[in-house]
Amino acid sequence: MKEADQKRCWKLHKWSQNNGAKLHPSLEIYYDDVTKFSLRVKNSVTDGVEPGFTAVTSNISQTLSYINALVDGPIRLPAGNHGQPQQPAAFPPRFMAGLPPFVIGRFFLIKEYLKGDDSFWWPYIATLPQPEHVNSWALPAFWPEEDIEFLEATNAHVACQEIQANVKHEYKQARKLLKEANFQGWQDYTQMLYKWAFCIFTSRSFRPSLMLSQNSRNHISALLPAGCEIDDFSILQPLFDLANHSMTSKYRWDIDSDPQCCQLICEDGYQAGDQVYNNYGLKSNSELLLGYGFILPETPDLHNDYVHVRKRQPQAGEDASAVGRPKDFLISLRPMNHPSSVAGRARLFSAADERLLSLPGLSHFEPALIADLAASVATPEEKELIGQWLAGDEDAVPESLGDVVDKIKGPLGGKLQFDYQKLKAAELDEETGENQLQTPTNRNQELALEYRRQCEKVLVAALEALSE
Repeated sequence: MKEADQKRCWKLHKWSQNNGAKLHPSLEIYYDDVTKFSLRVKNSVTDGVEPGFTAVTSNISQTLSYINALVDGPIRLPAGNHGQPQQPAAFPPRFMAGLPPFVIGRFFLIKEYLKGDDSFWWPYIATLPQPEHVNSWALPAFWPEEDIEFLEATNAHVACQEIQANVKHEYKQARKLLKEANFQGWQDYTQMLYKWAFCIFTSRSFRPSLMLSQNSRNHISALLPAGCEIDDFSILQPLFDLANHSMTSKYRWDIDSDPQCCQLICEDGYQAGDQVYNNYGLKSNSELLLGYGFILPETPDLHNDYVHVRKRQPQAGEDASAVGRPKDFLISLRPMNHPSSVAGRARLFSAADERLLSLPGLSHFEPALIADLAASVATPEEKELIGQWLAGDEDAVPESLGDVVDKIKGPLGGKLQFDYQKLKAAELDEETGENQLQTPTNRNQELALEYRRQCEKVLVAALEALSE
């Protein structure tokens, strides 16, 4: 580890301790070029650490988010009946009232970054990827255009376009309010800094309701303006966010033992030199790529490759409330109930779901998608009998169930064929007809190409299953 990185680790650890946080004595903050800042077991710990140890204890006073913009400083839980001291917000009233909380939280991070050493959070901010080192923090939506092209015709490419449009609109609106208020230094709040703050929050933040005790939530709720809920924004939690993601790691977050703290309890054991993991939840590779900038490789024991299918939007003249809000369904590389389909199995909620997966050719599709399509093609009588069959009545299997399955397979096969052909067509140069994505020239393109190939495998596997 370089001396500068070691110094930043030490300052973060010391600052965290001074503000009520703790790191397990057998662990250390570590930095390398691959994982950046992370947690690992010290090499001097000869016997390792047993399962059930408290890796990190974080304190609410370290939290950085929209909450802190309301009081322009750290949160201090009240002693006795005394509440948070009244003080002006970090930004002008029209800014605070006219923007979503998550946008204000990002601007508050920028504000603290611009303060440098004068910021209470500087020991933490100094360990974050710095704005000038764009490649160290830019998520796919903010890659160079030639890198984003490697994602064309995938779920991630569509999401990148949506993110870019949203971020541009948020920044333009917020910057305008700062300028109109003649806020000191408003020119320093650049679009690049907003993209940086967006990526930091997206890749490192947590839901307040999962991280804060009931006592803390009650205190914070009293600070929130009318109409704002505790999960309308996310929070940065220094020290706690150092642990990297492992989908198979066993863990729990304890917010009950100490009203001011959240504890990361690791239910796995680790040996000297091992990296210590958190678990970001059962997110598909599409979600991990967009939100964290990495994907999990396929192994015999675990795959995380899914294509997301969005439920259709209501058409003109349709009752939007009847159609319902758009929803993503998953199509899986392996059967949804396969032991290695960890994220897929998390979407199986009942024996009825297992029955739907047993239908010929449909094992790679999320049961909710199968049920949704069945509801749109089956007759009222068939729906009633299918409902009885799903409830466990073997005698209720309708004779026309095979016809319903065929009706489901039709649109599914058409959708998969369309997406596959679109994916392959996007790889070809319009003028030469040659594959233009064969030779990635940087890590972004390599990652995008790896993700792209896995998306293709999902489509092919699902199409093959439909032919059963």
